[in-house]
Amino acid sequence: MSKLQAPSSGARGPQVSRLAPPGSLTKRPREGSVDLETGLDAKKSKMEAPSAPVTNLAKSKSRSMMSIAGARPAAGRAGTAGGRVGVVAGASKPKTTLARPGADRRQTTTALNDRTNSSMGRPGLAREKSSLVRSPAGAGKPAGKAAGGKRPAWDLKGRLEDMERMFDKTNRRVEDLETEKQTLQTDVEVKKEVVVQSSEEIRTLRSNIERSEQELENLRRSLREKEEQFNEETVRLKRQLEDEQYTKSSLERRLKSLEDELSSKQTEVAGLKNSVAELSSSRAGVEASLSGAKTELEEARTQILALKTESERKSEEIKTSLAAQEEMQAKLRWEESERRKLHNLVQELKGNIRVFCRMRPLLGEEKDGLDEIRHVNIQWEKTLELIKTVDSANESIAGGLNKNMKYDFEFDRVFGPTSSQADVFAEISQLVQSALDGYNVCVFAYGQTGSGKTFTMEGGPAIENDESECGMIPRTIRQIFEVQEKLKEKCWQYNLQASFLEIYNEEIRDLLTSDTNYKCEIKMSDSKGTDLHVTNLKSEEVTSESQIASMIRRARKNRAQAKTLCNERSSRSHSVFMLKIEGYNTATTETCCGTLNLVDLAGSERIKDSGSEGMRLTEAQAINKSLSNLGNVIMALAQKNSHVPYRNSKLTHLLQNCLGGNSKTLMFVNISPKEECFSETLNSLRFATKVNQCNIGTACKKAAK
Repeated sequence: MSKLQAPSSGARGPQVSRLAPPGSLTKRPREGSVDLETGLDAKKSKMEAPSAPVTNLAKSKSRSMMSIAGARPAAGRAGTAGGRVGVVAGASKPKTTLARPGADRRQTTTALNDRTNSSMGRPGLAREKSSLVRSPAGAGKPAGKAAGGKRPAWDLKGRLEDMERMFDKTNRRVEDLETEKQTLQTDVEVKKEVVVQSSEEIRTLRSNIERSEQELENLRRSLREKEEQFNEETVRLKRQLEDEQYTKSSLERRLKSLEDELSSKQTEVAGLKNSVAELSSSRAGVEASLSGAKTELEEARTQILALKTESERKSEEIKTSLAAQEEMQAKLRWEESERRKLHNLVQELKGNIRVFCRMRPLLGEEKDGLDEIRHVNIQWEKTLELIKTVDSANESIAGGLNKNMKYDFEFDRVFGPTSSQADVFAEISQLVQSALDGYNVCVFAYGQTGSGKTFTMEGGPAIENDESECGMIPRTIRQIFEVQEKLKEKCWQYNLQASFLEIYNEEIRDLLTSDTNYKCEIKMSDSKGTDLHVTNLKSEEVTSESQIASMIRRARKNRAQAKTLCNERSSRSHSVFMLKIEGYNTATTETCCGTLNLVDLAGSERIKDSGSEGMRLTEAQAINKSLSNLGNVIMALAQKNSHVPYRNSKLTHLLQNCLGGNSKTLMFVNISPKEECFSETLNSLRFATKVNQCNIGTACKKAAK
């Protein structure tokens, strides 16, 4: 609607017809064509489409347009002219009431509403739209029309009349629309003025509100500042008051303390006066004592001179004593060396390979029905007698087999069933001293299975709780540590390296580790081929006795053991404990290097008695073979053969240094107290006799490299 231009004055100008005059070449309307009224309605609907937010003014304007479209006056132009005059009259009111914005706005709005309401009573405008297309059925019907309401094609005059009539109606319709347009434009201008005035008033009110809010905010800010200043001033005054009160109380306390101090000083002055009087009286006594002290000082100086002379004389005596002590120490070290030589000489006189025989006591069920051991008679500490008795029921006809047989044996020492571990170790302790002196020492236990070899060498299962069950290995370590402490006074220092291995089915295993990936082999230590060592063998430094106990526990856990008919815990391998002892004398720079080998051989057994099968049978065969090779080596040494078969087994190869003359060797032959083991006992004693008769030469002392 804003695109329509309002007239410059209230009078309507000449209207120009937009339709073709009668008789022109314009085509007649056809079916389906759009007439003028339909086009005007479409344009009106496009112009009335809202492009801004709906306000109260827009709602009032839309109601006015609806009233104009729905109520056209029946009289036509007379009503329209009257409506326009009313609008013009109403439009002139805002010019006279601009002095009062609020009242003028209300008056202008009232006038517009009145004009809008008055236009709602004109229904003729809406009805006229349909009258252009169709007219009432009985009013002014031409004579030439057909019964259906359409003239025939040949009635040109009638059709022309109809066209003129319709043209007149269309012209009137256009004039009415132009009048309505002018009215609406006037309405729009009035509304625009009202909107402008309302906008100005709104802006004024908003600016007033903003200004008022700003002033209110300023007042609030000023009030807050005043309150803060007041609070700060109040706090400052309170603090000042507290400071004054604290100062007052401090001054009061100080005044009181000064008063107390004054009273105490007065009392002290009185006491000092009394003290001065007493000191004056005691001064005479002190002067008398001073004279006596001077006399005593002179006497003390005389005594000090005498003591200084005595001290110098004593110092000379001490120096003389120290020189004598150093000479005695040197003499003691020389005597220690001589003792080592004499000790070695005594051991050589006793024989390089010595044999001890030990018989274990009866255990558990073996004691049932037997009061004593009848087939073994220990006559003296170095001899024993083995007696074989034959029952009369089993006597044969041959008289030569009916006699009781007696076998006499003599060894370096014989231990009976009542001998303790301490008694046995007392005999081999001298060999331990030889190892400390730098000699190779070997002690090995030989005998049938179940004869007590492991108990002799390692001890019983309760060695941690019962020291009496400790075997030769832990007792040897204990003696080495005791002697080591004693030799510290003679400037000897020792380093101990221990290792533990077993020979199982001709294979060397390390008992101190469970790792079986490393293969152990016997190799020559030097080019001359005199010393042997085992490759990939774990060696641990020994610093205490408890460490040896731990090593024995690990070795027992890793060593091959099994149950047979002859022994519940039968050792299925030969175990060797090797201890390397290196000594150094810091005073004489003398060195020594000895090796102590403690060997627990697996017991020989008869296959039919032990009932070994499968793996146990293979183990028994390997044990018997290695022990047989040991016997062959002993025989070759006893017969002074040029070739000794050390390499026939791992056991004899490992013991080559011990049996070849470069070591002091001791063999324990362990025998069983059971009479049914008579044959095995006899064989063991015979083998021990051969070993005892074997002379392997003199051992040599080794120095550390």
